[in-house]
Amino acid sequence: MKLSGVFLVVFAVIFFTIPIVKADHASPGFETGVAGPIMTVPGATMPKGDYVFGLGVQFIDMDELTDAELEALGAADEDVHSTGSLLNPSINFAYGVTADLTLGVSLPYVERSNIRAAHNNAGVGEVEIAGDAAGMGDVTLFGQYRFFKTDRADIAIIAGMKMPTGDSSEREAGGDLFETEHQPGSGSWDPFAGISFDHNFGRIGLSANVLYTFTGEGDQQTELGDIFNYNAALSYRAYRPEDDHDHHQHAHNVIDYADLVLELNRAETERVRSGVVEQALQVVRNRIDQFGVTEPTIITQGNDEIVWEISEL
Repeated sequence: MKLSGVFLVVFAVIFFTIPIVKADHASPGFETGVAGPIMTVPGATMPKGDYVFGLGVQFIDMDELTDAELEALGAADEDVHSTGSLLNPSINFAYGVTADLTLGVSLPYVERSNIRAAHNNAGVGEVEIAGDAAGMGDVTLFGQYRFFKTDRADIAIIAGMKMPTGDSSEREAGGDLFETEHQPGSGSWDPFAGISFDHNFGRIGLSANVLYTFTGEGDQQTELGDIFNYNAALSYRAYRPEDDHDHHQHAHNVIDYADLVLELNRAETERVRSGVVEQALQVVRNRIDQFGVTEPTIITQGNDEIVWEISEL
């Protein structure tokens, strides 16, 4: 009997060592109903009419900066923060529209713990304790179209949109609004596109994908920067029903297969300066121009300071 739907539960525990970071984000993951990789999207698509529900969990344990390190960075006027950990569970759904087209949706929850920042107070480095930020993240809609298929290989195009549905009003321990990069939701419309591939060597499978996200302007007039993700996974089918000599007696087992996976995930982020600074820079320039100042020098310093020099009034 053919099952039209399955339920998958996948836990991905990932540990990174990140000495200095600008933003801490989970890797994008889409449930496509294909066994093997955890975060890597394979080229294979779902059979027509099949659907899958999935629960994915990413936990990233950061290598936190010490207070002394943050104070030194603050004294050097470096805009640096330290995050203790990132927990990112998500509920995912995918449906096989055709044998070569899969559509899906992902709803995440995002929790960042022990956020601290380097701060410069009149040349003295200090540590600001921001606290934890948690809430619903941005919903992602995605599609996967397979344009190449053989008995052992698949290649597909991936495209979708991350929508500004997440919480973006979380506040620090002191009452100030968390910066956009620390909020569960970014407040931006972020389209993405890429390509995925897989090749089957019997029990061994090789999968890879690249994905580029075009990040729009989010809350607090902030652009977090475009993101380029590339992933690769090597999987081994450790158990399959035909391995059990009595598999005809276990047709209703919950576990249909068991895979061992070795996976590499990487993301490159282009950090774009906050629009708040740009706006403030324009305001300062307009006000100084009102006094008829000759060739004033107005520049930004760091990520959140504006310095100006006036030669005459």
